[in-house]
Amino acid sequence: GNPGWHIECTAMSTKYLGSEFDIHGGGMDLKFPHHEDEIAQNCGSLGCNPARIWMHANMLNVNGQKMSKSLGNYFLPKQIVEGTTEVFEKAYAPEVIRFCMMQAHYRSTLDFTSDSLNAAEKGFTRLQDAVSKLDHLPTTNENTSPEVSALIPSFYQSMNDDFNAPKLIANLFEAAKIIFAIEDGKAFISKNDLDELR
Repeated sequence: GNPGWHIECTAMSTKYLGSEFDIHGGGMDLKFPHHEDEIAQNCGSLGCNPARIWMHANMLNVNGQKMSKSLGNYFLPKQIVEGTTEVFEKAYAPEVIRFCMMQAHYRSTLDFTSDSLNAAEKGFTRLQDAVSKLDHLPTTNENTSPEVSALIPSFYQSMNDDFNAPKLIANLFEAAKIIFAIEDGKAFISKNDLDELR
């Protein structure tokens, strides 16, 4: 009976994470009764709420439709990596899939499409290219142009703003833009700011 039929999750989280841990994730559809029952079980048996933060993600759509076996758009994550699902035209690296997912706030609906995955692949490659240039950028003793020191705290501010990954990604692209401008001689960076950016 309720809440005992959710005991497996309480048992697993307690075994692997202890009686209390930082973040518990899951879909919005699990908020009630599943997560509320986990809280009740943990409070009843251990005297505390198991998670300090409960993050409930919104639903996943595929090509504009809810993911569902009956619609034939259901797949496992490894099938995207292996390229064995008929839903997408090719395989995608795990990093690209994660990057695609980060472009939507966790409480927003995420729509997996070939276009969104291809755009994520292109964007992720651009950020990788920017990171690969960090060790070879020329530095100056002058003040950095543009102001990198203001950009760096924005990374932390984005993540502290309800895990705002889309804003973080926008800030990362701004950093990439600066890196490419420095490489092209259109901007310059001090060694201290470059060390911070690394």
